[in-house]
Amino acid sequence: MVAPYSFPPLNGLRAFEAAARHMSFQKAAEELHVTPGAISQQIKKLEDIFQTALFHRDSRAVTLTKAGQRLQPGLSAGFESLDDAVRQLKQSSEHQHITVSVTPSFAAKWLVPRLEKWTVQYPDVDVRISASLGLANFGPDGVDLGVRFGSGNYGSLTSSLLLKDSFVVVCSPIFIDGSKPIQSPEDLRDHTLIHVSGPQGVPGTDWQEWLKTAGVDGIDTSRGLVFDDTAVAILAAIGGQGILLARRALVKDDIAAGRLALPFEIDLPLDFAWHIVVPDEKLKRSEVSAFRDWLLSEAQLNETD
Repeated sequence: MVAPYSFPPLNGLRAFEAAARHMSFQKAAEELHVTPGAISQQIKKLEDIFQTALFHRDSRAVTLTKAGQRLQPGLSAGFESLDDAVRQLKQSSEHQHITVSVTPSFAAKWLVPRLEKWTVQYPDVDVRISASLGLANFGPDGVDLGVRFGSGNYGSLTSSLLLKDSFVVVCSPIFIDGSKPIQSPEDLRDHTLIHVSGPQGVPGTDWQEWLKTAGVDGIDTSRGLVFDDTAVAILAAIGGQGILLARRALVKDDIAAGRLALPFEIDLPLDFAWHIVVPDEKLKRSEVSAFRDWLLSEAQLNETD
């Protein structure tokens, strides 16, 4: 009689696969939350079962034998398939959600007004908004995806350009034909300027740059209303409390709706832009990659409007 086939222990196969992938017993132990000695012991049991060595061992490193080289690709593919199957089952048994980190102004003036479209397309995936100027926590229980205004260089995170931007002057339509109508940049000296001050910004600096571009001198940019949140500054402009220098992407909807007016088309291009940032491992979740793609499609629609 032929002896029945005995499948090698799964723990041993997992220990071998991790050690072969990292080419290190130490790193495999860290990944599997056991000791290097336990990894070595599991692999030794496998070698006894197979009656062949799987690793060459010396004092400084380990390398795969020919037998180990034959075993490793299939095991890695197999465990990846197992992980995917378990992850998909877990996701299908839970109500899916994604947590998105954005600045308060971007949430209020760009993202939230568009979220109804996402809900229609993906009714089973809830979106949780974390509106903050702080750094996002991409830990296991933290943020899945972020949108930030910057250079696009975010270290190990995958970064996708969402929107380029520029500074434009906007105001309530009442100023266009009011008692002191705004017909040229020179007319700004007769009105209150609205500023948005960042954490380390100096009020008036952005206005100075824009006025220089427009060829206007002699306006005191240190005066006016100062807000530390763009969305609040936009509300002030809509309410007719002054003239605002704002990022075009954040006021485009208000201009289209007639709540704000562009007294003149003079844009001040910005070196920074809006970027989607996300860790590679988060993109393996279908709902996260779908939300990233949806944001990009909405940005394209925004640019063609």
